Amino acid sequence: MPREAELSETYRVSRQAVREALKVLAAKGLVVTRRRTGSLVASRALWNLLDPDVIAWHGHVGVNADFLCDLVAFRLLLEPKAAALAAEHATAGQIEQIREAIEEMRRNVDDRTAFAEADARFHVAVFAASGNSLIDRLSTIIAPLLEIGATVPSSVEANPAWAAGRHDRVLMAIAGRDAEVAQATMSEVLAVYLAGNDSRRPADAKAGDSGDDDTSEIPSLGQREPSAVGGLYPSQPLHGRVAHAIGARIVSGVFREGSTLPREAEFAAEYKVSRQAVREALKVLAAKGLVSTRRRAGTSVASRADWNLLDPDVVAWHQPQDLPRDFLRELGELRRVVEPAAAAIAAERRNAAQMERISEAIAAMRRASTPAGWAIADVEFHMAVAAATGNMLIGSFGRTLAPLLEASIRERSEVASAAILAINRHAVIAEAIRRRDHEAARKAMVAMLDLADRQFSQSAAGGLRQPA
Repeated sequence: MPREAELSETYRVSRQAVREALKVLAAKGLVVTRRRTGSLVASRALWNLLDPDVIAWHGHVGVNADFLCDLVAFRLLLEPKAAALAAEHATAGQIEQIREAIEEMRRNVDDRTAFAEADARFHVAVFAASGNSLIDRLSTIIAPLLEIGATVPSSVEANPAWAAGRHDRVLMAIAGRDAEVAQATMSEVLAVYLAGNDSRRPADAKAGDSGDDDTSEIPSLGQREPSAVGGLYPSQPLHGRVAHAIGARIVSGVFREGSTLPREAEFAAEYKVSRQAVREALKVLAAKGLVSTRRRAGTSVASRADWNLLDPDVVAWHQPQDLPRDFLRELGELRRVVEPAAAAIAAERRNAAQMERISEAIAAMRRASTPAGWAIADVEFHMAVAAATGNMLIGSFGRTLAPLLEASIRERSEVASAAILAINRHAVIAEAIRRRDHEAARKAMVAMLDLADRQFSQSAAGGLRQPA
């Protein structure tokens, strides 16, 4: 990237403003800053593609066909399930919001911009009605997704009245508490966006498969740091250490929502760093939605509703023992939405290197002799499956969940018989992916999540928590 001085001249701002902007971009995984080499654009694999800003920025500069298709496929994975949950949990007020969005669509069939805005409100309202705060949080990326998706040729542009009618069928199913029909009709609504875009890759490389002779480098568990989690904000710089320390205190409730944080000078004295390091740390936390800063009012902790709960650092700062049971239940529900579909997609798309990474994770689970070793291998397995989908957003989702999965596994006291059962469940998933049997992979992942649900219920009743 250009140096700070060049960026300062290009955008006609101070170098300090450029430095702070780069910290925000680093918080979103887009850049890596090093003292002597300057700022580098991070590997795309480390970008937080579930961050609303990162999604929106794609729309501003244009987006390639592969990424656009990944966006649409991610919606097709999530939104039908969200509609089914809405049929089970929506309140009368939420149903009315969905209805109002459809009425707005009908009134604006001749106004493309207003129609698109009403369409976005419809989908956001369905997410909100799901009864799951994590799924609702995903609605923050829907508006930019729809903005980008407007570039996709489909029958929606040609016949918005038809589209409004399809949306109305989703509403009728939700209002009628018919989860199965709500899921099916939402799939129909989204299917039009896929029209003409299934050919994003040549036939010989379609579905993310570069062939079983792929010899690209395979990440080795043995070469990793003692953590399976990647993409966290670096803690080596002073401001990074401060950001992690304050972030953990916020999510643990030491600094409560709405409270005013200590002044910069107090943090500087407490952590023995400069006020500039504290200021940069707060910029990082603001980029993750945890704090808001006003000139004369100081810095306050933002409402939890504004936190980016799909940010790897925010997830990692939660301690498993401090997580509300409702949050864990919602996490399990979200995993059920994403992971079975991810396993099925991985079975269709995986290449040789990706399959080897999944197999190596299973082997590492078998070799593990400590909870820490088990955690690294277990989380690596789930990230490897997500990566094997070839879908950038699903891969980003896998990295987001990784810190929480690793932390929760490290907290457990493993039992040999429980570990063997969990390894066998993971091995069945891996074998189905190896055979390219997408339905078997989906069912095997569901079976593993069923086991996790039973463990959740046992832990709630004071029983044994086993690995999953």
